[in-house]
This record gives sequence, C-alpha cells and structure tokens, in this order.
Amino acid sequence: MNNRSIIRLLSACLLGFLAGLATMLLIYPFVFPPPVLNEQISNIKTKTKIATGTFIHPNPKDFIHYGKGSVSVYQTKGQHEIFLNQDFKVGPGPAFHVFLANAKSIKTNSDFQHSKKYDLGMLKSFQGSQVYKVPNQVNMSKIHSVVIWCVSFSQLITSAELKNN
Repeated sequence: MNNRSIIRLLSACLLGFLAGLATMLLIYPFVFPPPVLNEQISNIKTKTKIATGTFIHPNPKDFIHYGKGSVSVYQTKGQHEIFLNQDFKVGPGPAFHVFLANAKSIKTNSDFQHSKKYDLGMLKSFQGSQVYKVPNQVNMSKIHSVVIWCVSFSQLITSAELKNN
C-alpha cells in the first residue's frame, strides 16, 4: 500500500466517523428522549405568581420546531423562578435552552436574535413541568418572553409572551 492509498483510507475513515457522529447527534434526541418531568415549585404557598404565558407554534408549516403549553413566573423575596407547567411540550432536538428575552411577541429567529436575552440553561426534558431559577442580576421587569432556542442550529423552537398577573 502506498502513501496515497493510506491517506485516502484514513480520510474516508475520518469522514465516515464524522458523518456517523453528526447523524447520531441529530437522531439521538428522537430515539432516546429524556423522561417526562414532573418537577414542582418548592414552598409554592410562600411564592407569588407574577406572570403567565402560553407557548406558540411560531411557524405552523414547520412540523419539527414547535412548542405548546404554559409557563408561569413566581417570585419570593426578590428571587424569581420560571415554571414550565405540566402541559409543556416541544418537538425533540439537540441542545435546546431556556432563555428569557426582553422582546415581546417573538415569532422568528430574527426577533429572538435582536433581543436582549439570558440563558437559563439546557431544557431538562421535551415534556412536562420544569423549574428554572432566574439569576439575581436579571431585571424581571424588563423580561417579556420565555423562549426555547436550539443552540446547535440557531433555531427558534417556541416562545411565550409573559402577561403580568
């Protein structure tokens, strides 16, 4: 075997490995989704619900990127928590994060990208109730939306405009 054949073989192996890895990253969430969650707000009787919202399907023609259900914002002693309610559900995908945004009515990637945003971390599950603590430096009076965003592909999955209670 000459050097050219070895380089071709190694290149083919590397390309095959990378293609397989990319395919697995895309397919994994569909084949092995995380379990449905049922997290609860701790000491809910000591907290005040200050806002609610409903997730939308921003592009009804897109059957992959969707969300539905409701979200609530609770406050106690200056600490805020985002609660994705039991009816929350999104289509599966890689690297979904929960964001807070200052923009209202986020319906496109551009709407989200042009907003001031705060990443609360990875979505814990594609379905069910989940709790996310809001960092103290976030001024919740300037937050108008909760957004689920795919970090891997810079894609809006769903958003919910918050309405004060």
